[in-house]
Amino acid sequence: MGLQKGFQWIPLPPLVVGVILPYLASLLDVYLPEAPFGPARWLGVLFFLGGCLLSAASVSLIYTPGQWETTPYPRGVPKQLVIIGPYRYVRNPMLLGILLIVLGEGFYFQSLSILSYMAAFFIFVNLLLLPGEERRLEERFGENYLHYKEKVHRWLPTASPYK
Repeated sequence: MGLQKGFQWIPLPPLVVGVILPYLASLLDVYLPEAPFGPARWLGVLFFLGGCLLSAASVSLIYTPGQWETTPYPRGVPKQLVIIGPYRYVRNPMLLGILLIVLGEGFYFQSLSILSYMAAFFIFVNLLLLPGEERRLEERFGENYLHYKEKVHRWLPTASPYK
């Protein structure tokens, strides 16, 4: 299976990705030089809280009752294209929220290991997870998804909401 096709199924529980794996990564900090974070440490609190709010808002929209034919899972496709709330500004607000949570943890705990983990997770998601998800959404929603994909960025929020 090539990188372009993406994984067929990978369970990524937010608790594992956003809390447990960053904690395990932080154990490697004893092997790294100390980083001078200074007052930026408290930015971590803002990133963390913002990520929690963004993820919670996204989850509440994508996992509404009746949105899935079966239990939602990464290989599944929702019944309707969700383009409301934070999805009007960015295509992957749930994952962006998780990245902000981990970024906040990295800054707050002044951990180069957690920040390295965040970078590795970002690369993993871009190269292996999202190509498969986007392909399934294109197959299910066709032109509607392609238009949405053209207007709304994967990671950086757009200035004006998608209509």
